[in-house]
Amino acid sequence: MNISLTDFIDYVSKAGTSKFTLVNQIFNRDDYNPAFDFWKAMREGIVDLHKNSKDKAELDKILNELADKKKINRYSTIISSYKSFLGRKKTFWFDPPSKDWQFNDLKIKLNPEIGLEINDKSYAIKLYFKEDNISQAKVDLILLLMNSQFKNNELKTVTFAILDIERKKLYDRSKLGNEHISLLEGEALSFINIWNSLQKR
Repeated sequence: MNISLTDFIDYVSKAGTSKFTLVNQIFNRDDYNPAFDFWKAMREGIVDLHKNSKDKAELDKILNELADKKKINRYSTIISSYKSFLGRKKTFWFDPPSKDWQFNDLKIKLNPEIGLEINDKSYAIKLYFKEDNISQAKVDLILLLMNSQFKNNELKTVTFAILDIERKKLYDRSKLGNEHISLLEGEALSFINIWNSLQKR
């Protein structure tokens, strides 16, 4: 039972029967297909930019590979915002960690896309591309999961963060601590129960 971090956080944020509806959608969803991954080229372009120490202007070249007008418009906005966020910051790449958070049969992949030293501070950053504002509640949950899984001796100096690219806002603080993991375990258990009920149909 493998789901994305986005799916799980969306599930936790819903209430009542909307939780069942979301699990049902995930349960019946087709397997991942890169061809339908809207932000795939953008994610890969940002990683390539930093990993290979390229000039941020290189991001504009991503647009040359696009044909869909909606994608071109959204990518143009994100590229402009990301270049603005970088500004004159000095950044150095490091490989970000990746790990699954598991509760019983449920696995959730935690994979911040980029690892950057920004002004001598190390950040492992989850990129947020959506047009809608990300709520503080979702920020708190995502950072709670990443901090609980990654904050060991090897990574204790790394700050885990979420970058809302369109608004050029970096979130690196959560109001939740490890004592709140039990809340997520309860949500994971209810997700599993709904999933199992769908399998029995």
